[in-house]
Amino acid sequence: MPHISLEGKVAIVTGGTRGIGYGIAIELAQRGAAVLITYVSPGSTKLAQELISKIEKFGGKAAAVQADCCSLDSPKLIVDTAVKSFTGNIDILVNNAGISEELWLRDCTYDHFERVFQTNVRFPMFLVQASLPYLSKGGRILNMSSVAAREVELAWKMHTVYSASKAAVESFTRTWSLELGQEYGVTVNCINPGPVATEMWDAMPAETQKETQKYIDNIPAAPRLATVDDIAQIAAFLCEDGARWITGSTTCANGGAVMV
Repeated sequence: MPHISLEGKVAIVTGGTRGIGYGIAIELAQRGAAVLITYVSPGSTKLAQELISKIEKFGGKAAAVQADCCSLDSPKLIVDTAVKSFTGNIDILVNNAGISEELWLRDCTYDHFERVFQTNVRFPMFLVQASLPYLSKGGRILNMSSVAAREVELAWKMHTVYSASKAAVESFTRTWSLELGQEYGVTVNCINPGPVATEMWDAMPAETQKETQKYIDNIPAAPRLATVDDIAQIAAFLCEDGARWITGSTTCANGGAVMV
């Protein structure tokens, strides 16, 4: 079990019932944080309850709230639930929830653009805004980008809107680190995973997976998909006190596939 470095902290992890969000929620809880996980659809309620039970079994604290990332009411709902469920403060906010829809430029629609940008860009922005009155000094905001925001070798076909949304998240990270650092005592960082063995990867079109395999084979650290734990360990470190002098940074959590 990891050292209890986040004892007494309260964390929000959006999109916490699956994939990277699930792994981050578990890791933060194992390090002592009380964790609020968010999920979008009623179909994930059982997964949320199972995650809460898993965390409680090793002595952790957790709660969950269903919140649609495209709803303007969700940021306040999430923050209110976190404040009421635990200590009244928020110490860690992990903006993990996101969607990826692969479409060629010629096939992109206004609805596609709106869905991706509402979920990946508008939602985290207004969730951070809603959290500001409750953020503790020494708090952490962690955003989730992707190698798709920067990668040019593979070109990431069919990612016109998704790639742009993740580039926006990295821009948020730099701007918020300036706005929130001295005034709120908060660090703001970002990680940019490459391909990870999650349901999102499994749902990718076969054509995309086939092209991406050549990229995976050349990852410097190892020719494999990242595991959820690979990413969760990096995320948890950036939420600890030891990362207090890192802010405005995009950490390359991708085995060296993209180097900043």
